[in-house]
Amino acid sequence: MLSEAERRSLQEIEQRLLADEPRFARTMNRQVRPWLFYLFLLVFGGLTVLLTVIGAFGPAFQCLLVTAGVLVLRRYPIRLR
Repeated sequence: MLSEAERRSLQEIEQRLLADEPRFARTMNRQVRPWLFYLFLLVFGGLTVLLTVIGAFGPAFQCLLVTAGVLVLRRYPIRLR
């Protein structure tokens, strides 16, 4: 965890960055684009259903894992420090 002095320094740096380079600061602050999330859900969710219907249970399970992974990462995003 950061100390109080480090938090203030970080906040000051963020404020200066926002004042000097607002476009860059907004870009760095963005979350994953929501359309990409919904595209992954649609494609892999649809593939899961389709592959289950045609009896390809191995690939259907893999698509289900990808779909579940996308949902988990949406709820608990990876934060690089």
